[in-house]
Amino acid sequence: MKIAKDSLLTTRRIAHRGLHDNKTIPENSLAAFRNAVEHGYGVELDVYLTDDGTLIVHHDPSLKRTCGVRIHPEKIDSSHLENYRLMNTDETIPRLKDVLELVDGKIGLVIEIKTTRKVDAVCAAVRDMLKDYKGEYWIESFDPRIVRWWHEHCPDVVLGQLYDIYAFQRLYARRLGTHKYIDFIAAQCGIVTKPFFNKVRAERPEVVTVVWTVRTPDQLARATKEADNFIFESNLKRDDYIPLPDPVIK
Repeated sequence: MKIAKDSLLTTRRIAHRGLHDNKTIPENSLAAFRNAVEHGYGVELDVYLTDDGTLIVHHDPSLKRTCGVRIHPEKIDSSHLENYRLMNTDETIPRLKDVLELVDGKIGLVIEIKTTRKVDAVCAAVRDMLKDYKGEYWIESFDPRIVRWWHEHCPDVVLGQLYDIYAFQRLYARRLGTHKYIDFIAAQCGIVTKPFFNKVRAERPEVVTVVWTVRTPDQLARATKEADNFIFESNLKRDDYIPLPDPVIK
C-alpha cells in the first residue's frame, strides 16, 4: 500500500484551493496557500501548463471569473503573471514552482491536473517539477488518461481518480480501468455510497476515500460518516458554510 498510515492525506483536513475567502484572500493564490499552511491544513490546487511551458495554478478554463479576462489559462503569457490579478487583489496567478517553495513540505498537496489535450506534456512537466520536492503530495485528475499516464510512468506516486455527479464521467473512467490501480477515490460529496464506489472499496479495501467539496453542515455530517477525509471550504468564504474544522483528523 502506497498510502502510509501516518500520511497527511488521511491525518489532515484539506483546504479547497487553499484557505481563501475570494475577497482579500483569493482561491489558488500564494496568500491562500500560506493561510492554509499557517492553520495546519493540507491544500488542494489545480494545475495547467501554459503554451510557453510554465506550470501555473488556476482552476477555471477561463480567467474571466478570477481575473476578468476571457482567455484560457494555457494561452496566457507566463512572463507577465503580474497582469493577471486575482479577484481584484494584489495576488496574481502563481507558478507551481512558487507554491512548492512556499509550502516546502510543511503540509500535504493534492495536485489536480486539469483536463487537457497535452496529456504527455503536462504530466511530464509536473513529474519533472516534483522530482526533487521533499514534501508529501498526491496526484489526481478527472481525466482518466492523465491518471493512467501517472500509473504507467510514475507507479510510486500516490494517485487518485476524481469523480463528479455525472454518470458519463464515471463510465469513461471505468472504461479505462483507473479504479483498478488508484490509491484514493476523490468523489463529489453525496455520491460515494453509489454501488460503483461500494464495489471498488469491497474489492480494494486499501483504497482511501476523499470527498469534495464540503461546505455545509449537512455535507460535513455525510463526509465524516462516509469518507476517510474531505476537502472543504469554510465560513471564511460564506457565513452559511461550516466553521474551520480541526485540521487534525481524530
